[in-house]
Amino acid sequence: MTQEELNKRLDDDSYHQKRKNPSGAELRLFLREVNYCCPLCGKELQSRRQRKLNQKLFEIAHIYPNRPTIEQYTVLHKLERLGEDSESFENKIALCKDCHSTQDYHTTKKEYLYLLNIKKRFLKESALNDATTSLGLETEIEFICRKLTKVTAEDLAKLNYKPVLLANKFTPVEVLLKSKVSGYVLEFYPFIKELFKEMDGKHGFQFQVLSEQIHSCFLKMKALTDDKEMIFLHMTQWVKNKTQSSSAVACEIVVSYFVQNCEVFNEISE
Repeated sequence: MTQEELNKRLDDDSYHQKRKNPSGAELRLFLREVNYCCPLCGKELQSRRQRKLNQKLFEIAHIYPNRPTIEQYTVLHKLERLGEDSESFENKIALCKDCHSTQDYHTTKKEYLYLLNIKKRFLKESALNDATTSLGLETEIEFICRKLTKVTAEDLAKLNYKPVLLANKFTPVEVLLKSKVSGYVLEFYPFIKELFKEMDGKHGFQFQVLSEQIHSCFLKMKALTDDKEMIFLHMTQWVKNKTQSSSAVACEIVVSYFVQNCEVFNEISE
């Protein structure tokens, strides 16, 4: 293929658009997306405390090249591309200058797919966050989180209740998450159940309403991913944000209660 032939193909392909420089707001979005570290080598791209972007340690890279070389086009043109066009947010990512240089001029199929999948994971995480920002949460859950941070062994010993085991909700490869949830359920389920029983119907609190909110949150995230680890992480963060709780563990315990209570995670079909 000659350069002239390549130029003709690129001009005929609407995916390839004229370069657009990202705004300051967009630069901050790119940095937050990668948690201020290069997703390829882990190098810090900017201090979180640095407000201005005048000393950049990063560059915004095109995942699929805006204007590929003949070599790149030959390797990449049949592969998956993200976004509506080359200048979409989905086709760009923040990298350190060294990794950007390598990725820009020596892109192999393996390297391209690796970076593309990193971006897809970031986009999925962002979608999970967006899916929960508009959901409400009964304010009484904050009370439960506060109580959990102060629960004593004596409080738990007062309750004589054995919860049903978490049957058929996890596959063999999800054993770590299953162990975490099971441990929380066995230790705290009766305590939380008793709290809800005491609170239900008082001061406008309805446990059924809260259950439906939790289940709605799960369904919105289930529509985006089947990754239970990711769903559990984002539901925990949702509870933490909504309750302003300082204890991530307490929020994990609350989410685990609803896993046992069937609002979160479906039974695996035979």
